[in-house]
Amino acid sequence: MSILLVLAGIVSCAQCPTCKTYVPIPPDLLSSLTQGQTAKSTSRVQPTRNTPQNTDALKTPHTLHRTPATMNSSYSNSLSNLENSWRSKFLGMPVLILGIVQIVLIVLIFILEITSLGLSSYSATGAGIWCSIFFFPAAISTVLLVIKWERSRVWATRVFIAQAVMLVFSFVLIGIVGSYVSSYSATAAATTTYSAYYSTTNLTTKYHVMQAQLAFAILLMFSGFTYVTFYLVVTYLALWRPFQTLDLPHLFVA
Repeated sequence: MSILLVLAGIVSCAQCPTCKTYVPIPPDLLSSLTQGQTAKSTSRVQPTRNTPQNTDALKTPHTLHRTPATMNSSYSNSLSNLENSWRSKFLGMPVLILGIVQIVLIVLIFILEITSLGLSSYSATGAGIWCSIFFFPAAISTVLLVIKWERSRVWATRVFIAQAVMLVFSFVLIGIVGSYVSSYSATAAATTTYSAYYSTTNLTTKYHVMQAQLAFAILLMFSGFTYVTFYLVVTYLALWRPFQTLDLPHLFVA
């Protein structure tokens, strides 16, 4: 419309359409056209400025956008603080070394059990083999806790349970192997009762093998105690002392 007003400032000659002479539009006509355009612009803007629901509609998207982000924000921040506190206290390198040592001990126990069975079937139980079924998951998960699961409290708790199971079966293995070692004697192996069915040399060798297996089982038991104690200490230092909570609802699920 502004362009029309400019063009309206000049009109063609009425006597000759092809004439190139133009005369200005009368001032009173131009004034009336300008006032009419201003009135139209005002009538279009006024309803938007005076309608309250339009202002609310503009604010509504921002409100809807902020509401989910602020919902339960205090709880999310608290949970993040608990996890950060846990990971800062749960040292990765000692736990990684502990898991590697446990794997080595379990492999040695497994190999010594097979060796003892090969030497003699006397008093054979195979405890070093079937107990290792519960040993290996605990040791491997301890290593994965550091190199894959980033010392998460949820996974640390699961490893804690696996280590507790490993402790129980280490007691079983120590009891079985310790019973064999304590009941064996060189004089008993040299009697005719044993010599008639078993090689005295093999029995003596098996006795030493079982001694070594007992020693490794005891070391494995102490390594399990080490993790359990470390977990409880970190729980106190990272959660209970600074926050006065154990956050039990998120003990197994993040």
